[in-house]
Amino acid sequence: MKTSSSIPALSGRIRVSQGSCPRGHSLMSASTLLDGERAVSATVRIAGREGMIYLNPFYGKFEYECDLAIKPGDIVDLFCPSCGVSLAVDTLCRFCNIRMFAIHLPDGGQVEGCPKVGCHNHSLTIVDLDTQLERMYVEETKIQM
Repeated sequence: MKTSSSIPALSGRIRVSQGSCPRGHSLMSASTLLDGERAVSATVRIAGREGMIYLNPFYGKFEYECDLAIKPGDIVDLFCPSCGVSLAVDTLCRFCNIRMFAIHLPDGGQVEGCPKVGCHNHSLTIVDLDTQLERMYVEETKIQM
């Protein structure tokens, strides 16, 4: 069944385990963990500087690690570390009015986030609802064990 549903931010109980860029390259870090799980990684650019940023993989948690000094209010550009494609999408942040970035999920879903440091506007869209909810339930059960 192909159904699209947008889910509001929860308490960090849904984990991105298979995030990718628009070209299909994995954004999941092979070495950096946040909250004990593989972080979502991206190349970050700001004011002519470039580095790496690692985002917490739990939807609704906003912690990150970055090898550049960034501060609340900074607007960053995110790119795939494998191919360099921009993660920006046409959706505008409803608070900041700037283009959001997207992490693509299996089966056509995606997580969108605002690239302004400190803005917590983001959304999760699931396209194949039955499959995604079953996968999340299995992952949630493993976490609690």
